[in-house]
Amino acid sequence: MRVASVRWFTPPTRPRPAPLFFGQERALRALEAAFLHRGHGYLVGPSGLGKRARLLAFLEGRAFPKEELVYLPLGEEAFPLLLPEGEGRALVEGVEALFAEFTPGLFREKGFLYAKNLVESRHEREAEALLQALAQEAKAHGFALAEEEGGFTLTGQGPLPPELSAKLEETVLAYVEVRQRAQAEVAALRRSFAERLLQPKVEGLKARFPEAARYLDWLLESLLRAAALEEEVEGEALLPRLLVEGGTRVVYEPNPTPERLFGHLEYEVREGVLTTHLGLLRPGALMRAAGGVLVLEAHRVLELGSYPLLKRSLATGEIEPLAPRPEVRGPRLQPAPLKAQVFLVGPPEVIALLEEDEEFLELFPFRVEFNPEMPYTEAHVAHLGGFLEAQGVRLLPEGLAALADEARRMAGHRERLDARIYRLLDLAREAARYQNPVGREGVEQALKAREDRFALEQELFLKDVEEGVVALEVTGERVGEVNGLVVLEGPAPTGRPVRITAQAGPGREGILSIDREVGLGGQVFHKAVLTLAGYLRGTYAQLGALSATVSLVFEQSYGSLEGDSAGLAELLAVLSAISGLPLRQDLAVTGAIDQTGRVLAVGRVTEKVEGFFRVCQTLGLTGTQGVVLPKANLPHLTLRREVVEAVEEGVFHLYAVEEVDEAVELLFGRRAYWVHEKVREALEHFQKLENGDGEKG
Repeated sequence: MRVASVRWFTPPTRPRPAPLFFGQERALRALEAAFLHRGHGYLVGPSGLGKRARLLAFLEGRAFPKEELVYLPLGEEAFPLLLPEGEGRALVEGVEALFAEFTPGLFREKGFLYAKNLVESRHEREAEALLQALAQEAKAHGFALAEEEGGFTLTGQGPLPPELSAKLEETVLAYVEVRQRAQAEVAALRRSFAERLLQPKVEGLKARFPEAARYLDWLLESLLRAAALEEEVEGEALLPRLLVEGGTRVVYEPNPTPERLFGHLEYEVREGVLTTHLGLLRPGALMRAAGGVLVLEAHRVLELGSYPLLKRSLATGEIEPLAPRPEVRGPRLQPAPLKAQVFLVGPPEVIALLEEDEEFLELFPFRVEFNPEMPYTEAHVAHLGGFLEAQGVRLLPEGLAALADEARRMAGHRERLDARIYRLLDLAREAARYQNPVGREGVEQALKAREDRFALEQELFLKDVEEGVVALEVTGERVGEVNGLVVLEGPAPTGRPVRITAQAGPGREGILSIDREVGLGGQVFHKAVLTLAGYLRGTYAQLGALSATVSLVFEQSYGSLEGDSAGLAELLAVLSAISGLPLRQDLAVTGAIDQTGRVLAVGRVTEKVEGFFRVCQTLGLTGTQGVVLPKANLPHLTLRREVVEAVEEGVFHLYAVEEVDEAVELLFGRRAYWVHEKVREALEHFQKLENGDGEKG
């Protein structure tokens, strides 16, 4: 029952090079399966485990296909094209070379100028002949042909004869037709000349890039039309846009807004009009990871509103870049094919929210679960040291042992290590500022500094205990009073004792929890009170219905209470209040109970023991003080060296119990059967008073 030794410390250990996924073999198997099947997945586990860092390191050096993404304009639209590595750049350079050939100098060559001159001369002679014939006929009628800014006219004396007016109109129309035919032939000549130069080059590009044939045909037609009409070519509207080429295909996007995730078209103002073109298209992370892996933080995807769009993209296998405002003039972008494997990384609470969505589980079939703990073995301790040294921390064997001790304390179990290795890395780096290489002294200084940063509330509490503001006794005996133990949750959970009192009398209400009645108790807390009532009914069933009302309260407790770890302490207070027998105040009690009287394990037992030890230190250690705790919690005791030494020296005591009766004998200082008999006598007396058969007092 009495625990004589609680020594648990890690022996000095030398670091060894650590496998990337040491302690996380389950996660590694799931990750390998995801890559084998090329499925999307998600990494889940508390922060500090190195989920993202390990994934990125796992992917480092892996070969991924580096397809290049090109957007090709096609009239009012633009469509994507994925090409093998290097081919996207080659296509763009081929088109640029085509544009380099298409210059005004193309139409200043002697061959073109000679052919153009022949066409223009021939039509010029025909036009002159028309005008001369009209001039002669007009002269015969006493009129002269004159050319004005608006066209041709006949001048002379008297009215213009109708037949001459008709001739004028006929000649002007024929003249215009000749000029138009001349322009059309010159345009055809320009087109033909450009076609002879560009067609072979375009055919060469089509042979190399058959997927781009539709674009290349459209491009050739656009250039030939510009040549024929002597229009200036707008390269922005015709040139392809190479969005993704080369580079790493493992992309981590820390800020996954829709624009950064899917890509978007920017726009500009030209002459008061909002316009855009492919040169203003910005690639998104899903595009940049084509053929590789995209890593995203799950909570950021949710916060920034990208989750619905990401689901749609994964379901359709397409990436749809965000379009600008409707009034912006520019090409409509067709979706690009989704070629990236996506992994979300997040803590359990965020992932649990996503897992409620059935679509999420269909789209992300591979769950990569990281264990928050790993077995305490010499190999894992050595690998922990290897990891820390790989991060630049120099370690002594004693320093690694001290860090492993803290990992075991964080895990709350002697046979486990907390797997949040990056939190241990933070501690090791802080320790290195006190001692380098890091030894036990440096780790202890860093721990003391950390505790000091969160110690103000605890110091004020101990001051209140010392001054009597908080009524706690750690010596003597009291009826219906016991020191329970609670933990204040927070960045640095702290244990402290709380005085639990009970008052009993005749009645039919049974166990009445004042804290629950005023709304301070949670559901599990209420369950513990009902379990206590069940134990009383089972233990004293021969008396029939319990004719007692017992009120229970956590004194000077003003916050919410949750959990069942005070069940044993509450039961002892109730038995004392009913029987009138005093309880030892130098022992604090923690432990849950079931209805049969078994004492069950509770959480944070180390913090509770250390919290009572600090109070006893403050009020004065007597050599009899200690804590009663469930025997099942002994593996969870990872006490500070100071408390361990006090236990071994007999200054402070720990008592491990499995049954309620063991705790009864410790706290009452009497045999359990005798205490139960006194409780029965008191209950019988209450029953008589309730039935009007007995006398008060």
